[in-house]
Amino acid sequence: MTNDEYQQLIDFLDRKFEEIDRRFEAIDHRFDRVEARLTEHDERFREVLAHFDHLHRRLERLEQEYQAILQALHRIENMLTDERVKREVLERSLEELKHHVAALQARIQELEQRVRG
Repeated sequence: MTNDEYQQLIDFLDRKFEEIDRRFEAIDHRFDRVEARLTEHDERFREVLAHFDHLHRRLERLEQEYQAILQALHRIENMLTDERVKREVLERSLEELKHHVAALQARIQELEQRVRG
């Protein structure tokens, strides 16, 4: 290989390496842009996660309140059932008392008639 051929080969290779270097620089710039976009998306993702965490905490509080309301409703239902039973017992006792009073009034009237007559 002559000096001219060698120099042509070197020039050719230099041009090719410069072309490859430009391509690598272009790819490097692309990677930089992709990295910047990923960083931006990562920040947005963290914001979304923070919103989800906030919503999750609120949902947990709502669930706790719902359970407390359910328990209170069950207690109220039980109290109402107890009150209904007590009222029924009182109504029956009142009816019995009415019958006893009526019987007593009848005896009093009978005794008064005997005393008068």
